[in-house]
Amino acid sequence: MPTRSIRVDDETHRAITELAYLLDATRTYVIADAIAEYAERRGSIVRIAGKVTFDELPVADRLALRRDELIRVFAKREATDIRVLHLGDESGDGEHDPDDDAPWTPPRPLELLVTTALHRGSGEAYQLESIASKLLRTRVHVESATRLELFDKPALERARAGSTPL
Repeated sequence: MPTRSIRVDDETHRAITELAYLLDATRTYVIADAIAEYAERRGSIVRIAGKVTFDELPVADRLALRRDELIRVFAKREATDIRVLHLGDESGDGEHDPDDDAPWTPPRPLELLVTTALHRGSGEAYQLESIASKLLRTRVHVESATRLELFDKPALERARAGSTPL
């Protein structure tokens, strides 16, 4: 079977090489196996018929595809216990019917409950929102479980009860 080369950064290349050595396999095998496992864990999302871009996927599918990456990036910032409070409103396209008497309300963003590192301060939730928004290409609100633990324990208990683990 013909093969093609791919470009990776030095750190990734080193990791692939070390794993191939450990497994006594080729680098091609390691990459093919990793891609197969990646596709298997994401199930039907990666098997959608036709050409669909990431931005066209529902937020739940985007979150499923980028789950591991989001956890890794948050962990680098010492953020743990990521929970989904609300998947957001996908129907909100920003348009409002002028004949409708109801006031326009913006669509809800994806809402996450995250335990943040206390020493990073109160602005950490905003930093995590920015990171998650870029990864998922949608509006994200991060509620700090650490802040709720300090200032509103009943709200934290309600949030945990109404959320699901990522």
